[in-house]
Amino acid sequence: MRRAVLLPLVGSAILAGFCIAALPFSRGLFRAPRTPYDVSDAQFTVPAWILLQRAEPLIPPDASVVVRVEPPDSNTDSYLHRLGVALVPGRKMVPAALWGVPTAPEVLLVADYEIVVGATMSSPGRRLVLSTPEGSVWRRDR
Repeated sequence: MRRAVLLPLVGSAILAGFCIAALPFSRGLFRAPRTPYDVSDAQFTVPAWILLQRAEPLIPPDASVVVRVEPPDSNTDSYLHRLGVALVPGRKMVPAALWGVPTAPEVLLVADYEIVVGATMSSPGRRLVLSTPEGSVWRRDR
């Protein structure tokens, strides 16, 4: 009698374990995510989130900042502008693009800091402040 009850319970526990392991959020059950986007479909925002969090203490209040992606993409730049406003508060955010429309290059040159998500490329007239695998932060030479 005892074996007749125990076997179905063990089988049910094994099936329940397989079901839980197949759930989309199961990757985060045993480790905390690095960003709110780690387990979402918006994986491209994870590097931007990490870079903006690391750059925020390096940029003085009231500085002007442009956030852009490398290679250039006006749709992603529009999104990064809004993310920069949220994660680097108290700074004047200069959009690299708004609603998918790129900003004129001469407007971007007046920004005190440039945060580049993606490949680190030298920026003329700017000095490297931070370089990470997610991107780089540049300060305008005065």
